[in-house]
Amino acid sequence: APHHLAEDVAEIPQLIRDLGAQNLPFFYFQEHGIGSKQKVEKAIELQQLPGFGTLDYRPILQALRDVSFRGWAEIFMHPTPRGIPILPTAAEITAALKKSQLHIEKLLTEVNA
Repeated sequence: APHHLAEDVAEIPQLIRDLGAQNLPFFYFQEHGIGSKQKVEKAIELQQLPGFGTLDYRPILQALRDVSFRGWAEIFMHPTPRGIPILPTAAEITAALKKSQLHIEKLLTEVNA
């Protein structure tokens, strides 16, 4: 998860290439954000999700494509406090995750171009 490498985000694509697909069974699409550790406004907390924050996933997606990644991918975030839903209703959660999915899919088409 880019969340855990926030200080070295520019190195993530090379790390992916160095590891190769055989050593990457899954990838979390989660951006670093203060909302994973402390209570903040919901809009700030949601910045952990692709399409809500500022991380450019294109180099990461290109690296995953370069190593023929075929593992599991998950859109992920930590709500604060832990253990609560990321949003109040199932419909709101679905909409937020769909927005993230569409963002990643759009970036994939750019990487493929």
